[in-house]
Amino acid sequence: MAQGRVIVVGGGLAGLSVVCELLERGCNVTVLEKEANLGGNSSKATTGIASPGSALQAAAGVKDDGEDLVKMEGPEGKALVKNGPKDVEWLTKILGVDSELVVRSTPGHKVARTVGTKTHFPGAVITYAAIHVLQQVASVKPDRLEIISNARVTKLLQTGAKVSGVEFTQDGETKSLKGQVVLATGGYSGDLSPSSILSTNAPAFLNYPTTNDERASGDGIRLGKAVGGATKNLESIQLTPTAAVIPGQEDSQFKIVLSDAILGAGGKLIDAGGKRFCDEMGSAQERVDAMSKSKAPFRLVISEDQSKQVEWLVNFYAQRKVMQTFGSARELARNMGISVLDTSIAPSSKLFVALVTPALYTSAGGLVVGVGAATGKVLGNKGQPIDGLFAAGESTDAPFPRLWSVSGIPLLYAINSGRLAGRAAAAGAGGNMAATQDLRDLIISSITSPLKVAQAAADEKKPDTEEKPLDQLSKEELISKIKGLQANPPAAAAVAAPAAPTGISMDEVKKHNTKEDAWIVINGEVIDVTKWIPIHPGGEQAIVAYLGQDASDEWNMIHKAGTIEKNLVAEGGNGPWNKGKLGGGAAPAAAAGGGGGDGGLTMAEVGKHITEADCWIVVNGKAYDVSKWLVVHPGGVQAITAYAGKDASDEWNCIHKPGTIEKNMFPGNPNGPVLQGPVSGAAVAAVVAAPADDDDPAPPGNGGIKGPLGAIIFLGINIVKMLLRTVFLTGNFQFKLDNNRKGTIRSACFLLTFTIIHVMGNFVGMIKGPLEANGEGYFFDRIAWTGGFGIWKEGPLGMSAVELYLAFALVLHVSVALKRSWDISLNYTIGTGRWNMLLSGLTILFFLTVHLADIRFSSQMTYTMLRPPTYFVAFPGVLEGRVFYETDESIPLTRVRDLYTREVELFKDFGTVVLYTACIVVFWAHMLIGWKKLTPADALQIPKDHVQTVTYMGWIAASAIASMYLSVVWFTYFAPVQYVEHVA
Repeated sequence: MAQGRVIVVGGGLAGLSVVCELLERGCNVTVLEKEANLGGNSSKATTGIASPGSALQAAAGVKDDGEDLVKMEGPEGKALVKNGPKDVEWLTKILGVDSELVVRSTPGHKVARTVGTKTHFPGAVITYAAIHVLQQVASVKPDRLEIISNARVTKLLQTGAKVSGVEFTQDGETKSLKGQVVLATGGYSGDLSPSSILSTNAPAFLNYPTTNDERASGDGIRLGKAVGGATKNLESIQLTPTAAVIPGQEDSQFKIVLSDAILGAGGKLIDAGGKRFCDEMGSAQERVDAMSKSKAPFRLVISEDQSKQVEWLVNFYAQRKVMQTFGSARELARNMGISVLDTSIAPSSKLFVALVTPALYTSAGGLVVGVGAATGKVLGNKGQPIDGLFAAGESTDAPFPRLWSVSGIPLLYAINSGRLAGRAAAAGAGGNMAATQDLRDLIISSITSPLKVAQAAADEKKPDTEEKPLDQLSKEELISKIKGLQANPPAAAAVAAPAAPTGISMDEVKKHNTKEDAWIVINGEVIDVTKWIPIHPGGEQAIVAYLGQDASDEWNMIHKAGTIEKNLVAEGGNGPWNKGKLGGGAAPAAAAGGGGGDGGLTMAEVGKHITEADCWIVVNGKAYDVSKWLVVHPGGVQAITAYAGKDASDEWNCIHKPGTIEKNMFPGNPNGPVLQGPVSGAAVAAVVAAPADDDDPAPPGNGGIKGPLGAIIFLGINIVKMLLRTVFLTGNFQFKLDNNRKGTIRSACFLLTFTIIHVMGNFVGMIKGPLEANGEGYFFDRIAWTGGFGIWKEGPLGMSAVELYLAFALVLHVSVALKRSWDISLNYTIGTGRWNMLLSGLTILFFLTVHLADIRFSSQMTYTMLRPPTYFVAFPGVLEGRVFYETDESIPLTRVRDLYTREVELFKDFGTVVLYTACIVVFWAHMLIGWKKLTPADALQIPKDHVQTVTYMGWIAASAIASMYLSVVWFTYFAPVQYVEHVA
């Protein structure tokens, strides 16, 4: 083992690769990281690592020699393409992440050759695995590996011209270390300050936002220059064309970069006019150049079918509102204010869409490192190697600018250059250059020492064959042993979390919301993370943002299953420890601040929580925090945010079955609504509907039929079902009247259908004149014999079957609506808008009463003679527009009501016309509001993707109905009167 120590400055992917190589070469290593955690900017990498000729490609049947990449650059590029993939396989194998890898198509490559991960971001998976392994080594072999965080290197120490160590600050103290130095601090695209490397060398790029954080500040480049290191191409910056513009954060300088894997799966880039403007599979530079010649804003669009290849990524972006969803290309075009999209966009598919813009991504310039015998060594201004100083990753000049803009190449370079620098530093420190010690030996040692393995084996019954010593195991056998030890560690090495009390309430969790006393909830477990915050691999802020809250959704998006369990420590240890199960409810109202006089929250307090990040609503007298539920709510974000800080009981109860919010509540659903407590002065809890609405949820997606045709088919089928079950199959009449919404939904469908028939008859009748109008009236009189369903022909039930069924539907609709209004709406003020349906409904009920008195039950009705069709409809005259009367004089005349004259008498009076007009407008509004509530209801069974289309169709129908009714009234008012001969 070498006695010399190598100091690695920086803990990103390049630095981690350096450390792994040094450890395998037998060197002692100290890692200095200026942040609290290792990982660097690499941990945010979203796409993957370019790896031509990889084993993953071979397993997928992809033949690839990478020659298309080689042709792009000179010998340096060829060396990277030919040797880099071997380094990738070396690193992923020793980290044990092989099983999580997949090969994807990404821009800049002619075949699928980018190594990504099945779920989660590849940068996070690989860097976190490396961190986990190295932390285990450091804990058991502190002589071999020391990790010092929050250590900012301020100076390289020299002995003569040789770099012999570093000076660094930690916790306000200045310290020093002796040894060879490898600089792997990353690039400089995150520092936009006036004195930055970017400002000095590439000021034109300061106008762009950046996808880098403050860690990418070029520290290593400054350190190297201070001891005479040469730099090159510091003006070389690579932009990404797919930095997301998040709604509401358009002016933010920091952007999230969207994974190139989405474009590899078939995503398209479109301009402001909805047209594709580039080859999405071109390099980043080619796409950025095309953007400079096209009109912003730009959008990345991927269809639902294409997104299945990268489902985790798309879901991640969609749930965080980085991507928005649209039901079709037409809907997106409307949103963009254009008529049509590019023909390559699937016209009827659900689309995931993100606004994108060019942004700073990577820096290709840096310290000059040597090749050949000087590989990995930092060169001076005269081309001579600086003794004791090495560099890797974005701290160095990447001598292949065209290749650099190809997806996955920067990460490939980080690993390759890291391993080369590590190998060069090991040679300088006296490391073993003839053979390497497989890092997996150290991993096994970090789990349990060989002595403990031998002792554990001695305590068990010896197997039939003698177990091989560790130094005689093959790599495959070592991997098997590692996995076995990780799955079943010896008891001596196990760290058991102490028993903790169960049933911890959210009240208690919320009290522990500071860095000095920090609890979070993960998948129903309460975790004390106080001592874990400073060493969390993802950074302090990643945990601090969720102190005192349930972080399950965010945690599961980023981490593999079992990650928290792997990191648990005993109470007092430097890591998370399990306090116990979450058992109680949310904090009571008073805890949230400002309870009402009766102990509950006030509506004023609820009204303070009106943003998507902090959203409360009131449902049936109780306040719920729905901030996390917004992104997973089946009805969409807008359906909830429209009522942020308000009482949503009426709308909620109209759409949802009883018990829906209770089923979805936290903690049963980690992302569900969190009960905050009762609300004083708000609507009392709604009366629970008698038997619960048992409709199945509406079909997901488009139900198997895309586009407007699917919307029409599902609407037609389900309206027919509603009509067949209008009155007697609603569940409302069970010895008492209840407020089950089925009564209003099904009766509304029947009444709307009848209204369409009625208005069309009225419209045609008045336009065509007295004969058609009176013939249409007689059409219904001809079935009067069905009065009382053919049983009761006199009295209240003596109406025709159609009129009687219509009356039943009307009574059902009105009575259930009044019952629901009594139970729900009357608990609100008119100003809340909760009375809209009630008031408009009462207006319509008044209007119907007046209209029936004016027409159906009028005492001023006169009569005339008409030749009615033999079979209800004058089929020979349909094409002439003559439907309800005959001209054939062989057909005898029949005495009929003169509805035409009665309507003329009514609508020649201006006051009556104004009254009817006002009531028709109210009826129109009632239809618009009611239809919007009806379409998403489970009872109507409209697939989710068709709900908006069906809503628009209903609004069009409602507008047509109102227009025809108004036309009848005003046409009659202005048209000349046609003479009708009356009879007694």
